[in-house]
Parts: sequence; C-alpha cells; structure tokens
Amino acid sequence: MTFQIPRRAWLLALAPLLSAVHAASPEEYHAPAAGNTPAVAAYPTPLSPELPYDVDIPKLRALSDTPAKPNPPFTIPDDNVPTAQRLFDIFAWQSFIALNWPALPDGAPDKAKTPADNAAPRVWERFVEISEVFREDGAAPKTWKDAVEASWKNRAFWMSGMGVGMPPDEPNKPGGLHQPLLDESLQAFTGPMIDQEGKWVRYQVALNQVEFDYLVQNKLYNLEGQAAFTAKNKIEFPSNQGTTKRGATEIKMAWKQMSDKDDRSRFFIRHARVIPLSGKPFEADFGLVGMHISVRTESSPTWTWATFEQVDNTTVNDLERNSRGKPLRPNFFNVENFVKPVNVLAPKNAGPVKQYNPATGQDDGKTLYTTWDESKTTDPTQTLMVLQIPKATNNLNDQVRGLLKSMGSVFQYYELIGTQWPVDPPFPAFPNGVAAQPDGRLLPSSPESILFKIPGKVTPVHLVNTTMETFFQNGNQPAGPLAEDDRLPPGLLADPATVFATESCAGCHFSAGACIGFKKDNNGKYLVQTIDGKNYRVPMFGKNASRGVTGNADYSWLLQLRAQSAPYEGTDVTQLSDYIIPNSQKVCPAN
Repeated sequence: MTFQIPRRAWLLALAPLLSAVHAASPEEYHAPAAGNTPAVAAYPTPLSPELPYDVDIPKLRALSDTPAKPNPPFTIPDDNVPTAQRLFDIFAWQSFIALNWPALPDGAPDKAKTPADNAAPRVWERFVEISEVFREDGAAPKTWKDAVEASWKNRAFWMSGMGVGMPPDEPNKPGGLHQPLLDESLQAFTGPMIDQEGKWVRYQVALNQVEFDYLVQNKLYNLEGQAAFTAKNKIEFPSNQGTTKRGATEIKMAWKQMSDKDDRSRFFIRHARVIPLSGKPFEADFGLVGMHISVRTESSPTWTWATFEQVDNTTVNDLERNSRGKPLRPNFFNVENFVKPVNVLAPKNAGPVKQYNPATGQDDGKTLYTTWDESKTTDPTQTLMVLQIPKATNNLNDQVRGLLKSMGSVFQYYELIGTQWPVDPPFPAFPNGVAAQPDGRLLPSSPESILFKIPGKVTPVHLVNTTMETFFQNGNQPAGPLAEDDRLPPGLLADPATVFATESCAGCHFSAGACIGFKKDNNGKYLVQTIDGKNYRVPMFGKNASRGVTGNADYSWLLQLRAQSAPYEGTDVTQLSDYIIPNSQKVCPAN
C-alpha cells in the first residue's frame, strides 16, 4: 500500500531542515525571485530592548499569496516558507533578547543597560509566576502589581509532582490538594531530567500582564470559573493589536544546578530556593539551560512557539576551552560513554501502591511505584538532540550570538532551536484514526494526522527542547499517540503504523483543555474527594479537536494542570472511591 503525500506537506515538515540561505546586511531584504536563491533578512541591528509585537508584517505579506491583503494572518506558498521562517526566527530572537534585557522596577527595559549586565533584574522577572495566578482552593489572584512582587520577592522553584501538595505560602503544610499542580521538578507528562552530576533540572513558568488580565477578568484562574465561561464562550487569549498592544505570552524556563565543574561564565545564573519533589528545601545557584517563549500573535492564531537552549547541553566544540582553560563538556551527555541509551526516563522508585487484583477483588495485586525519590534517582540522563537545528536557523544564530559576544553578554552562549508558526492559518486539522476497507484491512490516518495534527499546517512539524521534552524524542514509534488517540482503551492504538516523529510545542499544547463541568454519578450527585476535611468535586476537561470546539484552552495547559477548585459545600455528593469501577481487564483490547 502506498500513499501520495502532497509536496507541500513534506515541505512543511522538512523545509527548515533543507533550506540553505544567505545572510544579508541588516537592512537588506527582497522578495524571492523565480529561479534564484531568495535573499533573506539578517538580524536587525543594533540589538533592541523592545519586545516585538509580531513578525515583520510587511515582509510576511510580501511573501504571502495575498500581497494586497492588509492584515494577517497570511497563507505562505511552499516556495516562500524557508524565507518566511527566517522572519519568525528573527521574531524569536528579538523576544528572547528583550525578555532577557535588564529591567527597571516597573518591568520596562532599562535602556541605560545592555544584556552584558548579568546582575540586574530581567524583563521576564517582572512577569507573574503561575503559582500567583492559580492559587489554593481557586482563590482570586492579587492585583497585577502585588502578584508580581509576590512572584519574585522570595525567589523559589516550587518543585512538586502533578496532582496534590503544598501551596507556595505554606511550604510545610502536609498532604492534600494544596501544592502546585504542575511538575516543576518533572517534565510535562513524564519525569525528571538529571544532569551529569546527578542533580535534577528545575522548571518554572510565568506569564505577561495581557494573559494575566484575560484570566482574571474571565475568572479562568479556578475550575468553577472555567466551567461557567466555557458554557457560553470559547477561550481565546488576546493576540497583539498591530503595534499598540502585545499578545498573551507564556514563558517556561529550565534551570541546571551549578557545580564546581561548570564554567559559570557560560550560563545566565540565578540563586534560588528549591522545594524538591522529595527531601528538604535547599538553596543553590542555577544556570539557565532552556527557555520556551509562546506568544499569541495576529500572524499566528495557533501561537508562535520559540525555544532556546544553552549551547553546551548535548554537544560541545572539542577544540574549545572554557574560562579555566579546560575542555568543554556537555551538560547532559557523557562523551565517555557513547553507547549509553539516550533519552531514557528513570524508572519510578517511590510511592508504592498495591494494584487491584481481579482474582481476589482486593487491592492486593502487583505493587507499582508512582513517583521518584530524588535521593535514589541520580543516574544522569544521557540526552541526545534527535532533530538537529536547521542550518538556516544556525546561520541566524551565528549572526545574533556574534552581536551578543561583541558586547560581552553571557547570552552569546544560547541558541535558538526553532520557531513554530502556521503556514496556512485557515487550514483545518486532520483527525486521527483508521478507515476500515472493504476487505477488512485498515487504512492508517498517518502521516497526514501528524503532518496536519494542528490547524494551520504548522511548521516545522516537530520541535522539542532537549531540557523540557527529553523523553518525547523517540524517533520511530506508533503513529497513534502522536496524533491523539488518548481516549481509547489502554493498549489500543487508533493508528498502529510506524512513523518517525518526536513531538512539538504546538502539537502538545493543541490537546490542552479547560474545565467544562464536574462529574456526577448516575443519580446526579457530584463525585468528590475529601481532603483535609473538605470536599472537592471531580472536574471534566474539554480539549481541542479537529472536528469542532470541545472545551479547548487555546493551547495553554495552565488552565487544566494548575487551576484548582473551591471546596464544595453541598450535600449532594458521592465519594469518588465508591464510584470507581475496578479494572478487571485481563487482556489488552488490541489483542
């Protein structure tokens, strides 16, 4: 069986890998001429402290198939995708530099300073840390000003597992539904990444005032507010309005604990207090090793996704020496053991739980571990970047890193991995699944359900950060999970065809949902969990879909993973534990 894949589809997947472009002078730009290598934009100089509102719209319009259309979004023809990619990569670098520019107390860039000043507060440090938005028991956030101050006055990385735990203002309160709900010691949906010294990588997330205001005004900071809002409205975070207002922005950062083996001159460093997944709180210096920047713009209704890494994460120049005259070494790859399996998640080793045993009807079956003990989880993660940085992006990286080096900035040691954006914003997503043929055989939905998983023909199809999506870099694998068949029974894949794939920022966030209500039993009573003497209802979450609106959270996982619920005071309740059906399944449905 063969498939005819449109040339355009393969270009969307591979254009950033195949493009070879020439650097132009800072002011040079020409629309591509037929039969010639297109001239592309070089990075604008001098470096600017101003956050960009969007990509260069006049240049993007000139590349589109509607050059007379005044406003974005635009559809970009196949042949112009590599040239347009350069515009989005420039936007990514402009955002990175502006966010990391020294800031005044009000969060505005300090134009009297440059990125060479490592001690000054950064612009992003005047964003709000998400624990100040999604608060205990769904409480309303403080004002923007107070939330900013609370976010950064006592810097801390609140490291906990996904689920339940302690609030930032009560770090020693035991148990319950009171911790941050997002893995700040764990990568999203997987587990810990461990550096070459056996230390865990830590994470934090923050957002700008545009997104903060939207969440607060619509009461999306708790589950009850989400359920009320989604009953009548579609969640759509604000995009920029030309150059008068910026769009909603989220940033996620990965931090490596500094050791005496690290060359501190190659890292942007901050001192932090850490509350780990297990063990006692501690303080240490941390170096920035990864940064996601996602911005909702007029040119990108599916958001623009940019991701950066420290240049030594997985490979180094063997001929280069550090500031102490010693050879460089990767942060997350052991060059002395090239045969060690790469991108392997450490096995869980804590939180044992006895499984339900269908033979006895009791929870006396096999013991499974549900989490990790940091003191026992120290084997370094051998990390490999499966998809290399496109050459055209590296060409731009060389330009910008050279400019940063000339001013003595530590950010010369950071590089753009890639930028995702929609080539054809109106284009719908393609659903996952298989089609039964008259002879009983199944026609897989891949590769289209992966190439076009997200509306808008987002390019590049795959984009991951090795410090934040380490374990999504699997290479050859079944197509189903990548194209979303998560609601099927365990063991069953809608599309078992083997494909090569990793994941992507937009592809993952496409699945994010918001609370659309609370689950009830067959008699109409709310299912609740009782924690610390309070009842909490069980939320139901929608998601994005290729066949319609089903309670999606407009690409932000924060609403589903961080928002909490207020205690429920009603008496029309049933305990969740009394309603769960034991899993007596003896064979996987696929068999």
